[in-house]
Amino acid sequence: MVQAPTTNPPPWLLKANTRDTGNTNLDATEVAILDFLYPIRTLAVIRDYVRKNTTALRRHRRSQLLHQRSRSYTSAADNPIDEGTDQAEAADNTLAGDALAVERAATEASHLTKAELTTKLHKLLFTDQQPSVHQIWQYYVKLREGSVLLGPDDLAQLFKRLSQSRATFGLEKTTELFGTIEVSERRAIHYACTVAAALGRDDLKSAVKLHAEAATRVGEGSFGTSLVFNYAIKRANWEAVLAVWRQFGDYRRMYLAESSLWAEFDRSPLPDLLEHARKAVEFAINSIEGSTFDEAEPARKLAFAIVQRALSVHNADFDSFVQADLVEKAQSIQQPGVDLFRAAILQNFSLGVQNSEYSHWGLDLYRTARMKSGFSPDRELLDTLLRRCYDLRRSEEMYYILEDYRKHYTEVPRHAYLPLLSQLAQHGDFDLVDQLCREYIGRFGAQDISVLASQLLHACYRRADVDGAISVIESLQRTYDYIPDMRAWNTVFATYSRIDDCEGATRLLDRLVATNVKPDNKSYGILMGMFAKRSDLAATNELYEQAISEGVNPSFDMVGSVILALATNDRLDEAERLAEDALDMDLEAPARRMPSLTGDHSRTRMWNVLLGQHAMKGQLDKVFKLQNRMREAGIAFDGATYAALMQSLCIKKLPAAAQKILKVVMPKVGIRPTALHYAIVMGGFLHSNDYRKIFSLQQRMDREGIKPTFSTRNMLLRAESYMDEKEYYQGKSDSPTFEASRAQKVLTEILDNLDPMELASLGPTKFAQSNPPDVALQTSYFPYMINLYGKRKLFDKVAEMYDMYISTRQKTGGDSNADPPVELLSALMTSYTKAGEHHEAEKCWQLALEKAQHFACKANADISQAGWVLHKYRFLLALPLTKHIHVLAATSRVDEIEPLIESLQQAGFQLSTHNWNKYVQVLVENDRALLAYQICEGKLMEGWPGWQRFGSYLNKKRRIKRQWVPRSWEMARPFPHYETLVFLASAYLTVQGRAYGAGRELLGEIERAAPKTMEAVFNLPTYDDKIQQKLLKRE
Repeated sequence: MVQAPTTNPPPWLLKANTRDTGNTNLDATEVAILDFLYPIRTLAVIRDYVRKNTTALRRHRRSQLLHQRSRSYTSAADNPIDEGTDQAEAADNTLAGDALAVERAATEASHLTKAELTTKLHKLLFTDQQPSVHQIWQYYVKLREGSVLLGPDDLAQLFKRLSQSRATFGLEKTTELFGTIEVSERRAIHYACTVAAALGRDDLKSAVKLHAEAATRVGEGSFGTSLVFNYAIKRANWEAVLAVWRQFGDYRRMYLAESSLWAEFDRSPLPDLLEHARKAVEFAINSIEGSTFDEAEPARKLAFAIVQRALSVHNADFDSFVQADLVEKAQSIQQPGVDLFRAAILQNFSLGVQNSEYSHWGLDLYRTARMKSGFSPDRELLDTLLRRCYDLRRSEEMYYILEDYRKHYTEVPRHAYLPLLSQLAQHGDFDLVDQLCREYIGRFGAQDISVLASQLLHACYRRADVDGAISVIESLQRTYDYIPDMRAWNTVFATYSRIDDCEGATRLLDRLVATNVKPDNKSYGILMGMFAKRSDLAATNELYEQAISEGVNPSFDMVGSVILALATNDRLDEAERLAEDALDMDLEAPARRMPSLTGDHSRTRMWNVLLGQHAMKGQLDKVFKLQNRMREAGIAFDGATYAALMQSLCIKKLPAAAQKILKVVMPKVGIRPTALHYAIVMGGFLHSNDYRKIFSLQQRMDREGIKPTFSTRNMLLRAESYMDEKEYYQGKSDSPTFEASRAQKVLTEILDNLDPMELASLGPTKFAQSNPPDVALQTSYFPYMINLYGKRKLFDKVAEMYDMYISTRQKTGGDSNADPPVELLSALMTSYTKAGEHHEAEKCWQLALEKAQHFACKANADISQAGWVLHKYRFLLALPLTKHIHVLAATSRVDEIEPLIESLQQAGFQLSTHNWNKYVQVLVENDRALLAYQICEGKLMEGWPGWQRFGSYLNKKRRIKRQWVPRSWEMARPFPHYETLVFLASAYLTVQGRAYGAGRELLGEIERAAPKTMEAVFNLPTYDDKIQQKLLKRE
């Protein structure tokens, strides 16, 4: 066992022992010792060497009280001195050192005459250096003993020297000196220095008492009001704060400027000020509870004054959550009014548009303030709010500002019309924009008709209302002789782009050219973008050549459209080369309302196209490489850049990494996440079967004030349906049949709140498929729900969903007689095939073919010729084709499948993994084994990963009891499903069991025609599942 030392104790014990306090007794109960860290008898050694009441030990004990939950392994002597002191003070603060200094100063003073003492003391008091307070004090004592009085200036300077000393000796002597002065002779400077000395000794009670005495009898000068006031605030001693506040109000306000009270407070950092204000409000609330109004009134006024003072500080960073909490609590101590909210709003706005988060918080506060009674904003505040809404594109708040202008000031000022119209048009509120335009013309005339027309057209663009845009131009031409310029026509082109109406846009272009109106590069950029989005490379190149031939300078949008057309045709290498070449091209950049501080945004869009294509293929390394190239070229990142990275991470099943970009990276770089970013991350968690994270993200969107779109609502709908399935299969559902009650409830809420105005805020989306935004908004929810019920043979629910689809189209202004989109037709085919209504399913197939001819056809192509299908839509019929193959097989028309497939492929359609697998299974069921093996060998085995890889993947799917569903990249690289290989194995057994000669010959043909397929079938693992029991007759 290790023995405790008897000599040479630890250095920290010796250091503590050098501080002689005149008491050598140590009570072990008064000192906290970590004796478990030391050997036996350590406590006894400490008792021998540590003095009981040393200054360092007292400090150590105070520190431990403040940090009771922290483990301190340092000794008492090594612990730092209290806040506000330094090492020099520590060395000068021991009583032994003080005694030695006093003795030395007294000896020196005893050898001097009164005149010499007076001269030397005056010199020490007014020197620029830091004199010894011990020497100053002894000189003064000797003079006082000799009945020599100091003059007023020397006495005031003596107070300053003593009180400014950070040593305990000087602070104590300040108080002693103050006590020697007659009450009638005490001046403001005496009180001020003594108050400072008391605070230096952490004696707030004495400081407040001195301040109260000074407040009642000193007629002029400062006596430490701000100092004791701020000190009490920092120590959260609100009784003392209130006492000083009341003394200031009762005695000093008439001859002391109020700013002097806040001098020390205002020098604190803004986060500290807000925290002090919050505590003051809590003190006031506690004072109000259980007190009369008169008793609580001073505390309430004090707290509100501190709140207003804290909110008046501008141009400093702070925590908006703390500020919001402060404003919320402050409302309980005073009737909410414009002053409180106005100060909070302007404090957020003071950091400028670049700090957009603060500006958004300020606008949120405005929305809260409007709900409070008595809120009456002044014109200056409304103008400020108007400018900030305009800068941040906050359209919704414009409605409130417009209402407040009219409510409080009768009419809208002229300078407010343009920003109001701009943002209301951005929001797509055509009726209100039209009303404001008429009001403006009635008040100020039609001289600004071009500006007003541009806002009306922009509202039509946001609503995707082409007919409305054309009607606006024609109406203004008739009424005001309005002549539309190219900016107006470009807005009409952009409106056609919103609904993907390439034919209508092309007719308008031809009409303008025929009337000698020359389209500009903006016009061609929009049209090229429309065709490029459809992957119509030929039409895109044709428009580019036409623009160049007409002398139009190429723009970034035009070149970007060519890049998009190449990328959507899977010619990514060519697209990347063109993007690199564009770095050196002299292209016309789109106009920006304000210069970019983050880099070149003109090329961002074309590079985002490349990122997006690689992201959808799951090529994460390629996405990183392209983003690094963008940094090298000085191309700025925007929301779409991060969306591409997030998409690639989600496809790689790394949704947590994508969520980190959403929550951390994007706010850090100043890019506000949109609903699209949330939809991407939700999709990643959906793909990873982590459905609860989707609900968490939805809640975060609500907190951040981000409006849901049909993309995020579709994610939520799917997550709820999967939860329904989980509860049903686990026996937790209340109904014996699958009801999808959670999903049904979400769908009902979605449809009840469906607003056509959502089109105005609709950017890039998921789940739009091949449909224009207006159609996608109306129909995107129903294919999933109909398929969900149809595959479970809940046909009443299917009929209910279809009726809801019809009523939704009518409610949102759509054509209820229009044919459903392909996705909905495919879902209906699922239901019809399950119900055995093959005739109805075939009608849906014919409608799907007609839809495909409209959506998938190249510009000016003849559908009677080969190759008319656009590359982007090559899989458009993949979903309904699987159902149609089933219908043909069920109606004994298997011979029609092969020519159907040939005709589709000749047009340019491609079959997906599901299509080929379904075809092979149908061939096996109809005793066409050789053709089944040939199809599998030629169409599916190229992507076969082998049982070593596919088997482990299949086992995982079997464990979680989920049907395998191919992803988009698997459509382009088909491989055989497990079920298909079991079908082929059953076909092999059937052929093998036939007559010896015929069966052997057919087997030989199969082995020669499909060697890879035969190998996969021979190595088929044995599973005790229903499909092998049924097809392979395994018990």
